Amino acid sequence: MADKNTACLRIALVAEQRSTYLKLGYTKEECAALTHDGEVKAVAAALERLGHVVTLVPGVPSLVEHLATGRHKSWDLVFNMAQGFHGSARESHVPALLEAYLVPYTFSDAATMALCQNKANTKIILDYHGVPNAPFVVIPSENFSLLNRATLPSKYPLFVKPAAEGSSKGIDGFNKVDDFAELERAVRKLKLRFPAQDILVESFLPGREFTVSILGTRSAGRVIGIREHIWQQQQLPDGDACQVTHEFAGWNSKLSEGNLLRYNDSHDMNDPHVKAACQVALDTWAALGCRDAGRVDIRFDSRDAAAVPNVLELRWAANEADILGWPKVNPIAGLLPGHSPLPASAEENGLSFEALLAAIVESALTRQS
Repeated sequence: MADKNTACLRIALVAEQRSTYLKLGYTKEECAALTHDGEVKAVAAALERLGHVVTLVPGVPSLVEHLATGRHKSWDLVFNMAQGFHGSARESHVPALLEAYLVPYTFSDAATMALCQNKANTKIILDYHGVPNAPFVVIPSENFSLLNRATLPSKYPLFVKPAAEGSSKGIDGFNKVDDFAELERAVRKLKLRFPAQDILVESFLPGREFTVSILGTRSAGRVIGIREHIWQQQQLPDGDACQVTHEFAGWNSKLSEGNLLRYNDSHDMNDPHVKAACQVALDTWAALGCRDAGRVDIRFDSRDAAAVPNVLELRWAANEADILGWPKVNPIAGLLPGHSPLPASAEENGLSFEALLAAIVESALTRQS
């Protein structure tokens, strides 16, 4: 392994490019969480401009081959952008392999990735640490009839979603429900589509929505930017497969065409809502053991001055989710310059894309020393 104190590092960039899997016959929705080709090129180019030598490793099969043949021994660091493709802990596959072979890598470890993949489990951890999140109940995959006996959150509307999906998969106009009949229909639809997954039912949060970008590891994390999501009250043209309101968007929402969502990356950090959102995000980052950089999505429980910021979801997904405003905690967040919330918010606050990547690499190396 090369001397990590040198300016030039040999970095393996692990990422499943969306175009590769589309060519293999997977649908756009199945590939939604995979890395955008432009994102991979941008990250590789920025790392090279920083003086590093970059090797692209296109996903788990290629990584396994590199590890089995010993080619990984020349790497100083893996820059992990991999989402995984199969299983309920798919986002932990690459970190787990790297840990087994003692290869240093960026972003959160396998345990945190697996935890954040499952929304229900992460909400349980947040409850333990006293971090606010929407009241919820879990309907287990093996017994959906428990819905009839579940102790539901106190009042409607509720929001229903699969427990281990991202990129707005399973999110459509039916997920927000106003009575028990609508709830039953929503659960049945999700059961048919995701038969092996638990279903999460939680209170719908109607307040302001923020994405908080964080740099650093666990309790040493610091806020480097905050973006507000501002939903527009308009309906997409007839023919779109997904109904969109001003409150949330699903997979088929063509936000760029409908202009349904605006962003505000410039905020008064003394705004009480902004300060509260940032603190809850930092508490979440520390409680989950997240590392290096990422983002936490927050929604308030009302639009009142005394509204409470709640963590919406805890998982990571990089790409289509960034487009759609799918709420989450991202131990790895999208890195498409000028588009993904993490680099966009960082740039708004004076941290260039190259400087952001340099800080991520430095954070990862510092953890190894």
